[in-house]
Amino acid sequence: MNSSILTSLPTELAGGKTQGVRPADSPIVNRPFSHSSLSTYEQCPARFQFAYIDRITKPYEGIESFVGRRVHEALQFLYEEVTSGRLPLFDAVAEFYSDCWNEKYYDGVKVIKRRFSVGHYFNMGRDCLNRYYRKHQPFDQPVEETEYTMVFKLDENDDFEMKGILDRLDDLGNGRWEIHDYKTSSRAMSQADADRNRQLALYQIGVQKELEEVKSMSLVWHFLQQGEEVRSERTPKQLENLKRRIRNLVTDIKAATAEGGPFEPVETPLCNWCFYWEECPAKSGHNPVVKRGLSA
Repeated sequence: MNSSILTSLPTELAGGKTQGVRPADSPIVNRPFSHSSLSTYEQCPARFQFAYIDRITKPYEGIESFVGRRVHEALQFLYEEVTSGRLPLFDAVAEFYSDCWNEKYYDGVKVIKRRFSVGHYFNMGRDCLNRYYRKHQPFDQPVEETEYTMVFKLDENDDFEMKGILDRLDDLGNGRWEIHDYKTSSRAMSQADADRNRQLALYQIGVQKELEEVKSMSLVWHFLQQGEEVRSERTPKQLENLKRRIRNLVTDIKAATAEGGPFEPVETPLCNWCFYWEECPAKSGHNPVVKRGLSA
């Protein structure tokens, strides 16, 4: 699961600057929140409004996001083959990756970093798979689920739900579990960042809601470009503190939605990977990458 790049879905869009929201029409209060939607609100409330309240979609995405999804699909294919009793050669995994790339490529995939070519990103994804394959074969990990979707409440008395998609869930036996997450980002996470990370800790809460007994849970990140693995764990107190912070954030979002905003823009380097420039009061026209016509 690789949600760090700000992207939009490849569908048609509505034009014009968005001046406000219609709370009665907004679906955000009645549908599950996610780590991604919460992060979007924290990074830029205006983008949250465009994506989750106004539900404006764009026919573009950054190539980093595209690569990440193709790599995840290839790893899911790998483990589905293994759990079916077949151990595919790396060539089969690479072929699956290439086929997915060619089948799902579209003109809206945009290269933001001009010094890199489309071929660079394709090869980077293939190298990630090759590195992972060599490190983890013969893939005897006790995989329970891949690309597993959960919808859950933090606690039963909460009036909202959370949604998460786990890249992989392993059952080590005797109540010991691991949540695995694949990252194709250019930098690996530090141990300190892993110990503060919300995403996998949130997934842990969801898994513990579904399983009868969890004695231990490890959170594992695979940084595929670097071939590095980072692990972390959470105490019950840390999970309770996380629930409290999420509730406070959801309360803020609901209040802002009910009041019609304001959802102020926050300008950062991440704006280069955002395609809501036409709607954003802090920008004008298209994202420059759209203007220059670079596409995968």
